Amino acid sequence: MKKLTSIVLCLFILAACDSRAKEERLQQELNEKTFTTTSYNYTPYDIYSIAFKGISLPFNVDEAPSGGSIFFRDASEAEMDNGEKVSFSSGNCCFIWDSPVDKPLRVRVVWSVVFDTTYHDGKSSVDYDERTSRMSAPGSRWCQATVDILPAKGPERPTIVLLHFLADGTVQAHLGTFKTQAPLAAEQVKLHSAHLPQGQFCKQEIENPFYGIPRTPHRE
Repeated sequence: MKKLTSIVLCLFILAACDSRAKEERLQQELNEKTFTTTSYNYTPYDIYSIAFKGISLPFNVDEAPSGGSIFFRDASEAEMDNGEKVSFSSGNCCFIWDSPVDKPLRVRVVWSVVFDTTYHDGKSSVDYDERTSRMSAPGSRWCQATVDILPAKGPERPTIVLLHFLADGTVQAHLGTFKTQAPLAAEQVKLHSAHLPQGQFCKQEIENPFYGIPRTPHRE
């Protein structure tokens, strides 16, 4: 009887060890697929609520991975190779990358251009409800772009999606690492430095993507 009990106990221990090893392996696989996002703003306007998702997937702005917001008044700054400063937002979580990292991934990027913070943050926005209005908030416009996230350069496995919002309305994206994340080269930025026509804030404006989406109840 003691021998049988010992065998059963050993089987339980082996099963527990196998389960723990499997859990650790799955967690490691998830970690390798999980990317944060850093977004750079080369435009003259603040950028609010960047979100993006694979182009083939249903898009819900509430559930899409975040690229952060970039308001000049409190944004971090990085230096380009010509010494000019560019504002950015980093550490935004989380994008699950299920595709091979050595192949481009096409995504839909959505963001709000805040061209007048006085209207956007002031009394004009007091009665605005993004869940019930098709229009953008006062002083802003919602935009979208289809973007290919390009593979990283270098041997290290990438961990970050880098988004670059340029003055002519172009959005570029590529993978990188904590060590390699940086603004675009000044010459590349210069190629996209032509400003959009007056009154136009991006290449494709859209309705407010939060319209009609119920708020998620707060959980205490």
